[in-house]
Amino acid sequence: MTKYLRLARWMAVALSVALAACSTTPTTVSEGDKLHFQTTPADYAALGLTDTIVPREDGRRTTPSPENFEWWYFDGLLDDGTVVVIWFGDNWFYGSHKRAVSIEMTLPGQKTRRILRTFDEPGAFSTTGADIKIGPHTFKGDLDTYTIHVDANETGGLGCDLVLRRLVPSFRPATGYMSAGKQYFAWLAAVPEGKLSGTITTDKVTRAVTGSGYHDHNWGNVSPAALFDGWWWGRAQTGQHTVIASVLQAKPALGGHRLPILFIGDEKKIIVSAIGNDVTSVEGPAVAHPDPKHPRTIGSSVSFETPNGSRAQFNISDRLLTSSDLLASQGLLKRMAAGALGLKPWYTRFESSVTTRLPGQPASTGSGTLEYFELQ
Repeated sequence: MTKYLRLARWMAVALSVALAACSTTPTTVSEGDKLHFQTTPADYAALGLTDTIVPREDGRRTTPSPENFEWWYFDGLLDDGTVVVIWFGDNWFYGSHKRAVSIEMTLPGQKTRRILRTFDEPGAFSTTGADIKIGPHTFKGDLDTYTIHVDANETGGLGCDLVLRRLVPSFRPATGYMSAGKQYFAWLAAVPEGKLSGTITTDKVTRAVTGSGYHDHNWGNVSPAALFDGWWWGRAQTGQHTVIASVLQAKPALGGHRLPILFIGDEKKIIVSAIGNDVTSVEGPAVAHPDPKHPRTIGSSVSFETPNGSRAQFNISDRLLTSSDLLASQGLLKRMAAGALGLKPWYTRFESSVTTRLPGQPASTGSGTLEYFELQ
């Protein structure tokens, strides 16, 4: 499901970071300044975490501040093919200093409809669990069950009352924190896969729906554009397995290395939970991008493999869900400056065929979505 809205809004900050960078990138980076997963016992202790994920981790994790951002994300695929994407956030697009609620709906055969509402009021955010209220809109849950209410009267006709029940165990990569010095970006996949029911409203017409859904939670104290040059991220269902995989490219000043993540689970347990050096990530041969407007080649696939042979591969396709030149909405001076530096930031989201293989089991195929974000 699409995440490109957040990326487009980050571009103003991203370009500022890129344009401010000088050509004297350090050739060596101290270990403390490298972008890394926080995995040590001291990290867990400092963050008050254990290996067991508890409801408070899906509550507010940051303090209100212009330097911090936080959002709760949901996407759902309804049985009739409708796609629903919802965001609740504080300083959601880093630097906005507002609360925001966004809802998108893509009905079969129709263009995506998007409504973004921003609020100056502080909203209400619990620290004991996901219990968020922004304007008349609410997002509540305890890892097992979530209710999401987007008020169609406030948005002008697009809304929902949905219930999401988790089927696959919650997941975070170690502590969930990726940090460089005091800067960090954090992620929790509270509901990797869940059963969805409730109602959606379009044009003030409400109807009952069922389907499947996903929910994650991100927060940090710096624009992600200051930490990453880009990433692949995908999720899918292959047979009975839920797959989430990502590889993030650290900025050269933070080590210039890749940080891969691979999760495979089913309704009973987490089967694969691997990060960093425990995952090998490889891009397939470069091919022409399916969007003729895109200026560069792109890897034909991205695969993830652990030492025991657990493997997942996502493939790009001609089925483009989104392909966006992220400079298009910027002013002339920023576009010229970015061009002088060779920056061509782009966001692409594909419908992806996915194959997983677990030790001693035959390969399993399925479908999902794959996003590719290029900042450079």
